[in-house]
Amino acid sequence: MMPPLKTRHTTAVLGAPVDWDPAKQGECFGLPVHRDDLNGRWLSWYQPTEQDIANILAGVPIRLSVYGPGHPPVAIAVTASTEG
Repeated sequence: MMPPLKTRHTTAVLGAPVDWDPAKQGECFGLPVHRDDLNGRWLSWYQPTEQDIANILAGVPIRLSVYGPGHPPVAIAVTASTEG
């Protein structure tokens, strides 16, 4: 799992869903996020490990997992900074 980053813009840390069962679903780590109310979005950043980078360069796809009853609109991008 690519580790999420806490940045100077972090405004909240999202925890496990209410019905999360660590025995069945594994440990759920907090996700540092920036809530951008002006644009109606939540932002989070991730730092790829050396193994992640090697896998990406080898063409291994990146997977996004969303936990909950539906799939919200999402976007994944490579950015040069942690600015919103």
